Amino acid sequence: MNRHDPSGVLKTTAASLALVDHILELEGATMSELVEATDLAKSTVHAHLKTLAEYGYVVNVDNEYHLGAKFCHLGDYVRTRKEYYRVAQETVSWLDSESSMDADFAVEEHGRIVSLYGDLEFANSPRFLIDGSPFHVHTTCSGKAIIAEYPETRVREIIDRWGLPAATDDSITTEDELFAELTTVRERGYAENSGEAVEGFWAIGKAVKSPRGEVYGSLNLSGPAYVVDEETRATQVELLERAAERFEQGVAELYQTQASEPNEE
Repeated sequence: MNRHDPSGVLKTTAASLALVDHILELEGATMSELVEATDLAKSTVHAHLKTLAEYGYVVNVDNEYHLGAKFCHLGDYVRTRKEYYRVAQETVSWLDSESSMDADFAVEEHGRIVSLYGDLEFANSPRFLIDGSPFHVHTTCSGKAIIAEYPETRVREIIDRWGLPAATDDSITTEDELFAELTTVRERGYAENSGEAVEGFWAIGKAVKSPRGEVYGSLNLSGPAYVVDEETRATQVELLERAAERFEQGVAELYQTQASEPNEE
């Protein structure tokens, strides 16, 4: 059950953002499709869309609404607003060059997982882990890798808010399963996903931290499950561990550089 308390949330703003989510999910939507998806009156949907269009968040192309280019600028800001994101981007680039699989870097925000860097080619869903799309922590290797580092109280807060919905027949759907899986993640040092988010999709993820022990996100490798055998798994795990070391070393050097810079009065 979702126990998230929505008190204080503006319904008008929430409705506009819900329309943005529906347009993304449908990869473009007509007025009638958005009315059906939201159960709002046509005039209300029209007013929200007109406002979103006025500020550049949606565009109308041949009577179909799409997200506007303004989101590209917002995405660029998100990817660069924290200095360690540059280290993440460089690490993903290195991992891509070393591995035959797809690499990405993901973070947890508000109890969901978002991929910030990467070009994931294998997926049977157009929205799976595309940049900026949120996903459940329990169905992704990145999510499991990250929350395995969290205290149990924080993990339960995420479960209370978002639940444990199944994406495939292999998805974790109970708290006992999830906490048992997180124990396994801690013991072996990385998380694995085999068809839990997308059928036929395999991935591994490893949490990366700051010198102070803060969990920054997860580095991940993924690809079709049919190419994965024990030798391939071992190779990819080794690459992922090396990438995590590169990331954490790069962040430590960044901290040292900042500490050595004179303060401006």
